[in-house]
Amino acid sequence: MPYKISGTKNATARIIIFKESDWSIESNTIVSGTGAYEIGGVVSGTKTIIAETTAGELLGYGDVDSIKYGGQRGLFGGGGTPTNNFYDIIDYITIDSTSNATDFGDLFQARRALSATSNGENDRGVWAGGCVSANPEVSNDTIDYVTILIINNASNFGDLTNSRRDLAAVSNGSDDRGVFGAGTTNTWSNYLDYITISSTGDATDFGDLTRLVERNASVSNKTNNRGVFAGGSNTSGKMNVIDYITINSTGNATDFGDLLVANNGLSGCSNHTNNRGCFGGGETAGGSSNTIQYITINSTGNATDFGDLTIWRTMRGSTSNGIDNRGVWGGGTSNADEIDYITISSTGDATDFGDLTVSRWGSAATSNS
Repeated sequence: MPYKISGTKNATARIIIFKESDWSIESNTIVSGTGAYEIGGVVSGTKTIIAETTAGELLGYGDVDSIKYGGQRGLFGGGGTPTNNFYDIIDYITIDSTSNATDFGDLFQARRALSATSNGENDRGVWAGGCVSANPEVSNDTIDYVTILIINNASNFGDLTNSRRDLAAVSNGSDDRGVFGAGTTNTWSNYLDYITISSTGDATDFGDLTRLVERNASVSNKTNNRGVFAGGSNTSGKMNVIDYITINSTGNATDFGDLLVANNGLSGCSNHTNNRGCFGGGETAGGSSNTIQYITINSTGNATDFGDLTIWRTMRGSTSNGIDNRGVWGGGTSNADEIDYITISSTGDATDFGDLTVSRWGSAATSNS
């Protein structure tokens, strides 16, 4: 669970947080202006704080407890436009409210058709792969990361085992493993790679999906350790196949069931240990879709109709606030900026949430839930 230090200031100040357990510096931050401030991402435990004002005045505060806080921040990273612009933009939203997104920072490299996941309440988000140029499309193996509650640019994490775009990602949340599935480098793949999210370094081979596929979607039940990959397409066309893996092990995927119809470019979110996964949007034989369908992650079986998104789009970013039961989708083809939301534990149509800062498709979303 992430923690924070909060307070007030009457001037711009440099605030240094010491961990009293070993007196090491945990944070060294400049806070601007007057009023309230908040420094997130600190570990549990008692702190001592030193603040230096712009006038050089030093103020000391001892025996300060860090405060636990929940994970309600969602991030949308990357994306592009039909005219082949590629964005490094990261936006953020507060998932349990409704409003337009706000600028967070930039990815390590601009790209679209990438994937994202996180270690949940431990507050690290990662993006991997993607497409970095068009005509011809060039795939990428970059993994980058952010601390979700600290507004800043992303840093380099390492590389996937293979460059690819149009892939999907899952994690087991605070248990700290992220898995990236499938994708293409002009040849469809069934690769599964994994990383330890709280560290940095290159990905390691995990196993294979049951099929060669791109533009598939993914959900997980987090610490219950099941990841699910659904839909997508390959040289044979769009697919309705759903596979699953056990995230905290390694090995090949197993058949789970089928989507309602063959679909690619859809995206998913879940209410984590409550075990419902939802897939929304995408493209079927009839064109772009607004259908939402759901599965029970800890079982196997075919998907069931949930309701409809507010717009017919493919290649949307999606994430959730986990057991708090709100799922969100943002952006999409036709240069969309709309964000809409559902209550995952119920069924029904989505509702308007707000807008991204820039219209785009092929972004990837994650959260600290």
